[in-house]
Amino acid sequence: MNWKETGFVTLNAAILAVAYTIIGVVLSFVLHYLFDEYNENWKKRSTLYQVADVSVEISLLSVIAFWSIHVIEISPPFIPVRKQLDLLVDGYISGIFYIFAVFVFMDDLTDKLKYIFKKNISPIFEITFPTHGSIVDMNLSYGSRKTDKD
Repeated sequence: MNWKETGFVTLNAAILAVAYTIIGVVLSFVLHYLFDEYNENWKKRSTLYQVADVSVEISLLSVIAFWSIHVIEISPPFIPVRKQLDLLVDGYISGIFYIFAVFVFMDDLTDKLKYIFKKNISPIFEITFPTHGSIVDMNLSYGSRKTDKD
């Protein structure tokens, strides 16, 4: 790869990073307004509703991510470079900046997932796995663990 091509690949990476960040930010704001906020009212809903809420939100994220990444991948690069380099830039940038931009603003989804885990799955893990100590110093033991009331 020569200096000119290196510069073009770098510019394409920068442009794609900005484009994916904008797409991610817009998507996260749209989803913020389409779904219930994580608050006491959401926590009072049924487990079925909570699981459906996060499942639909994750599904929309994945579908929009797939199709936006696919459209950008099949589109020509902003500045022409070899296809191999274009695919490398597309894969790297889509893997990092899009996900970063979406999840920076998806605090409610993260909190919802943590709540569902703590409420429904954590009790199973509490029974199955040692609750105290560390595998590093081999002092694992069972007993009751204090949990957050999230």
